[in-house]
Order: sequence, then structure tokens, then C-alpha cells
Amino acid sequence: MSAATEIIARAVIRDGDRLLVARERGKKWAFLPGGHVEPGEPIESALIRELIEELGTSGRVTGFAGVVEHGYIDDNTAHHEVNLIFDAELDGAPVSQEDHLEFDWLPIDQLPTTDLRPSAVKGVISSGAHSFWHGWRG
Repeated sequence: MSAATEIIARAVIRDGDRLLVARERGKKWAFLPGGHVEPGEPIESALIRELIEELGTSGRVTGFAGVVEHGYIDDNTAHHEVNLIFDAELDGAPVSQEDHLEFDWLPIDQLPTTDLRPSAVKGVISSGAHSFWHGWRG
């Protein structure tokens, strides 16, 4: 079973000791805000576009955190993604603009017990590491 590789830009957005996470309504697991990079779209521009579309506020990229490669199967469909993760700040308060998404400020001390996907992101956020690469072992 093969899958196209998806390029995804994600944001680590902090408010003191809290991290902004997204969830699909009805799901227990969370992920970092962001989304797919469109063909030919600069990655940082894609991230800012996704933040506006999802959160209703613009923001800015403040640094590059790293890359996490990830694969999974959902509804019998294989997915392979390369997550480019950036530190970012928002210009305003986040308010979900999409009916299927909700956003929460997660206390960093709850990160170890939270199902954040891809899971490799948890260790990186906790450690404060930058310029990391986490390959997928398939």
C-alpha cells in the first residue's frame, strides 16, 4: 500500500507555559495548528495562510524548529507526511474558523500524557530542541 507524500507546515505557538493544539471534533488526539502546503506555495506562506484559515488571525514565523516524518493508516488509506515545524506567534486570539476543528491551550506539563500526533513532536517540544530531524521507521 503506497501513499503520496504530503508536505505539512505546523506551528508551535506558546502562551507562557501553554501550547496551542488542535483537535478534530469528536477525536481524543491532538495536533499542532497548520496544514498542507499547496503545490508551488512557499512553506512559511502556507503556514500563515493556514493559521488565518483555521484560527481567524494572522501571525508570523519566528524560527524553524525541525522536521518530523510520519506515516499512518486512516480509514484504510495510507498516509505519508513530512511535517515542517516552525515556532510562531499570533497577532490576535485564536478562534476556530472551521466547524470540524477546535483549539485548546494545553498546559505544557500535560504534554507527556496527551496524545499529540505525530508523537515524535512531544519530545521535541518538551526538550526545546531545534533543527531536529525525526525520520519515520515505517
